[in-house]
Amino acid sequence: MKFFILFYLMAKLFEVEISNLIPQEEGGFLLVLKKVDSEEILPIAIGDNEGISILRELHKTPIPRPMTYELLNKVVEELGGKIEKITIDKIQDGIFYATIHIKQGNKKLKIDARPSDAINIAIRKGVKIFVEEKVFNKMKIEIKKEKGKEGLKI
Repeated sequence: MKFFILFYLMAKLFEVEISNLIPQEEGGFLLVLKKVDSEEILPIAIGDNEGISILRELHKTPIPRPMTYELLNKVVEELGGKIEKITIDKIQDGIFYATIHIKQGNKKLKIDARPSDAINIAIRKGVKIFVEEKVFNKMKIEIKKEKGKEGLKI
């Protein structure tokens, strides 16, 4: 019985990857996450600084000094921790919430974060990014292909 309850409480996670990062006229970026092995995407609006930081890392643009995300990764490492994964696990009032999963010895820590910050941390360490099924299904967009053409199906 305990096994069934534990299994039932575990959320299904979809692995995602960064598909695109689109600057917005009104400011900020639209971060497009694509479900691995699928044509479904999840768009998330993020701020200018977070978007620029993701672009810098994706393009491997050198910076003279460590920025916040490199610093945080180094602190976690120096304290004997390892970032295991990032999950985007909640949406409330149009706002996405994420969790940074850290293993430190025998302890497992879950740190609340904004998705843009969590993703910035993840891409610097090559950590997988996941979205809970209920969040993904609520906000996904399916890319529909027709005879060599691509379009968005909302």
